[in-house]
Amino acid sequence: MEEYKYIQILIEDPSGEILVEHIMGKYVIDKKKTIYNIRSFRGLGKIPLKAKKMSEIKSKNLLENLPRHLRGMNASLKDMPGKKAVFVILDNDDEDCAKLKNALIQMYERLEISIQVFFCIAIEEMEAWLLGDKEALLKAYPNAKQQVLEKYVPDSIVGTWERLADIVYKGGVQALRKSASSYYEIGNFKCECARNIGTLLDIRNNISPSFNYFIGKLDSFCGDNT
Repeated sequence: MEEYKYIQILIEDPSGEILVEHIMGKYVIDKKKTIYNIRSFRGLGKIPLKAKKMSEIKSKNLLENLPRHLRGMNASLKDMPGKKAVFVILDNDDEDCAKLKNALIQMYERLEISIQVFFCIAIEEMEAWLLGDKEALLKAYPNAKQQVLEKYVPDSIVGTWERLADIVYKGGVQALRKSASSYYEIGNFKCECARNIGTLLDIRNNISPSFNYFIGKLDSFCGDNT
């Protein structure tokens, strides 16, 4: 008898939550005993040197809150039947990916918890996962600048959301920055792209290596290696 699987996903911002909701909706469609929950934060932040009490945490970013959340989920999920795991999805921005991954693993080991945790880093930003499916992008934005899209190297460090804006926004990133009175409006643009392209993504046909790493870890946890 197939056992239930529970996946808790922690992600750094609302646009990422929108995108991953689309990805997971497609992923579990043929996995009737797999359920998931997504929690987004307000930015990335820095890994704290030690886990803090809730009253000591002043920000709402992912990394500063991460130790407390992992400890809490370890306690709340330990008696749940079936398999369970936490997936932490974050951008590496301009940080060294290997160093960031190592710091996350060291933080996890200091917590001395038993729940399985997967750290999945989008390189450079989660917009790389949208750029990794050119067919979906062009369906969502038929007037996209295909020449700019074709020059994009998957998971390259080029300012990924800015490159996406150059491809799909009329006038490119410079026009977007002129029309946006605050970063909130840029965030709205990111959410719009995550929604419009995310709904069309083929999760088994993406050229972003970091996207495929995430799907591979899901397959490993769910026992689907096909």
